[in-house]
Amino acid sequence: MKCDFIKTRTIEDRFYHNKVLMVSVKINYPVLSSNYSGNSTLFNMHYRQKANRNYRYASTKLYQTAVKQYRGSVSQGFPFHSFELIETFEPTYCNKPLISLFYDIYEFTGGAHGNTVRRGNTWDMRRGTLLELDSLFARNYDYKPVILKHIESEAKRRQITGRAHYFDNLEENLNKYFDPKNFYLTEEGLAIFYPLYTIAPYSDGIQVFVIPYRMFGDNIKYNLN
Repeated sequence: MKCDFIKTRTIEDRFYHNKVLMVSVKINYPVLSSNYSGNSTLFNMHYRQKANRNYRYASTKLYQTAVKQYRGSVSQGFPFHSFELIETFEPTYCNKPLISLFYDIYEFTGGAHGNTVRRGNTWDMRRGTLLELDSLFARNYDYKPVILKHIESEAKRRQITGRAHYFDNLEENLNKYFDPKNFYLTEEGLAIFYPLYTIAPYSDGIQVFVIPYRMFGDNIKYNLN
């Protein structure tokens, strides 16, 4: 989806010890441009502060951990691989009054591969507040069975066609690891995602399921067409 009023700002840096690169950091975060016709203050402040927190984490705790690992590698004659922290984001829905996006934080601290953590955010820009999944639906509407039924059907289809390889006890894991915080909006429907290692191996990535809005009938409070 085109969200022309959402721009990207970047914090980028590299941290060394004994002239050896310990940590590289690149944080891309969203900012609403001046041509956005709405209250952008809280949105911009939220992501700017989060970017600054992640930068401080990379330059302190992550750096200290890298130096410790570097010293251990040198003393034992092992190669040292520098750490990374990379943050990206993607807008997924930009129809007023709602803005929805997800951001991924990739962290590499040695080993076979790094780890990516995804977060989804949906804003009601009339109030300048982040929405919880419950607040999208009519009061007392039980949306979870509708979501899980669709996800289960789609997951089985992916498994049969070889597009994904899920752990045993798929139905149990889909319910166990369903987290109402792990959502964002798209034009096609409500996106629910499962973190790495919860229902599938690392190689299958973060699993995302999109439930068409029509599946919820007239129980959605917002016009999401």
